[in-house]
Amino acid sequence: LKCPPSPSPRSVGFICARGPSQEGRQRNQQERKMKVISMAELEKHASSNDMWIAVHGLVWDVTKFLPDHPGGPEVVEAIGGKEGSAEFEDALHSASARRETTVKLVGMLEGSEKQVEGWKKKGWTEDQGIPDVDSLGASGGGMMGGVGGSSLLPILAGVAAVAVIGLALFMKRR
Repeated sequence: LKCPPSPSPRSVGFICARGPSQEGRQRNQQERKMKVISMAELEKHASSNDMWIAVHGLVWDVTKFLPDHPGGPEVVEAIGGKEGSAEFEDALHSASARRETTVKLVGMLEGSEKQVEGWKKKGWTEDQGIPDVDSLGASGGGMMGGVGGSSLLPILAGVAAVAVIGLALFMKRR
């Protein structure tokens, strides 16, 4: 439904509701300031009836999701009120798990402003849920200084193990 052009001064007035365009809504969402959460505030939300966790510089309210977590609520409760990026990525969460609708964004962890801005510049939006650091690339800094690199640790450990085994076999043949 399109609104007619503005009436002339002599014509009868009318009301036409014009909502923001899709582009305008996206711009408004990005311009909206995200609440900054201190570590002290995060730590206050560590009980099963009020639980927040920080992942990749963003603070999430996971209270409603606890009973439905596939690994059991204890897994999430272990990092309640804490920064849990490494634990989250170590669990290899799917894209749909990152967009779980019962997990709500509260704000960004204090000191992670540059990191979150980096996610936004790389195309992350709040409706995408917890950022997929592998698809977004390394972070733009912030408190965690690029936690995304922690997902490479298992690969590096595997390479190191193969190198040690190879060295042991080489030494045994001598």
